[in-house]
Amino acid sequence: MPLWKISEKGPSKVKETKFKQEKLLEEHLEDWIARDSSIVGEPLLVFGRQVIIPDTKDRLDLLAVDPRGSITVIELKRGQLKDPVDVQSLRYASYVSKWRFQDFENVARNYFGKVGDTEFNFNELFESFCSESGVDDIPDINAEQRIIIVGSSVREKLGSVALWLREHNIDIKLIEVQAYREGSDLFIQPTTIVPIAVSRFVSVGKTGPERQPWSTDGRIWHLEKRCSPKTKEMLLLLDQVVQDEFEIEGPRWSQKYYVAYPVNNYNWLCIHTKPRFLVLDFLVKAGVFKTDELAKRLGVEKFDTDESLAEKLGMPSTVFVKNRNQASDRIRLRAKEDFDIKSEAFIEFLRDAFKAFPK
Repeated sequence: MPLWKISEKGPSKVKETKFKQEKLLEEHLEDWIARDSSIVGEPLLVFGRQVIIPDTKDRLDLLAVDPRGSITVIELKRGQLKDPVDVQSLRYASYVSKWRFQDFENVARNYFGKVGDTEFNFNELFESFCSESGVDDIPDINAEQRIIIVGSSVREKLGSVALWLREHNIDIKLIEVQAYREGSDLFIQPTTIVPIAVSRFVSVGKTGPERQPWSTDGRIWHLEKRCSPKTKEMLLLLDQVVQDEFEIEGPRWSQKYYVAYPVNNYNWLCIHTKPRFLVLDFLVKAGVFKTDELAKRLGVEKFDTDESLAEKLGMPSTVFVKNRNQASDRIRLRAKEDFDIKSEAFIEFLRDAFKAFPK
C-alpha cells in the first residue's frame, strides 16, 4: 500500500523509491536494525555484526537473541530476496546451533567494544534485556535458533520455502522493506510477509479462549494476587509519588510479573510485585550512579553478588547498579516492607533517576 502524507492541502502520496536508487546498501539496513530492532517487529538484543563463522568463509550479517533465548540470525538484502538466501541462512543457523555460551560472549565482547574487559558479562546483559522485555524466568541461550530475512522484495519461491519451513517447525521470518522519498526525508516501511498475519477479525462473534487475569485486569492481579497487604500499600504509595512528581505514562498493569512506567517506548521504571518486597528497576544513563554512593544515600545495604541466595533473601532493603551497555545502566532496588517510600532521600533519588533516563 502507498504511504500518504496529510497536509492542509489534503492527502498526497509519498513517492516510492528503490534502495539502489538511493544508493543504500545492506550495511544501512544493518545500522538501522542494530540501533532499533523494532524495525523487524520485535525486541531483540543484537550482539554481533558481520560475524565470521570459524573454519568457513561465511560471514553472517547480524546476530541477536530474543527474550526466549533463541539465537536469531538476521540476513539482509538490498534488492530482491532471491532463492539462495534461504539456504545461506539455514547454513548459518546450523553453525550457531553448535556454539557454546562462551562463543556468543566472545562475539558480544567484540561487538560492544569490551575486548580485554574482564568485567564484561554477557549473561548479565541478557538478563537485563529479558527483564526489560517482561521476562522474569531467564531462559537458556541457544536452546533454539531462528532466522529473519529482510529485503526489498520477496520472490514467490522463497516465500513458499519459508512457509514450508515454518510448517516443519523452523522459525523463519521474511520482511519486505519499502523505501519512500520526499525532499531530503527518506522513509522506510517494513512489512512482515511470513508468517502471514492472522486477521484480527477472525474471532469476531466467537467465544474466544479465556484471557489471562493480568491482561484482563492487571491492577487487581498485581494488587490482590501478587502483593501482600503491605506491599500493596507500598505499591499504591509509590504510584502516587510517581504521579505527583512526573508527567509520565503509566502505570501499565498488563504484564504478569511487573508494573511499568514507559518513557519514549522504553520502560524507565519496572516494579516487580512480590508479597515480601518490591523490586524497582530503573533504566538510567551509564556512569551516573554508583552502588556504594546510592546505598549510603538511600540508607540501604549494598547488594553483594558474592553472598549466598539465603543471605540475600534475608537481607534488608538493598540496591546495586549494573552496566547494561555503553549507554545505560540498570539500578535495582529491593524495597522491603520497612522501606520509606515517602522519604525525601528516595523522592530526590527518583527525580535524579528520571533526569538520568537515556533519552
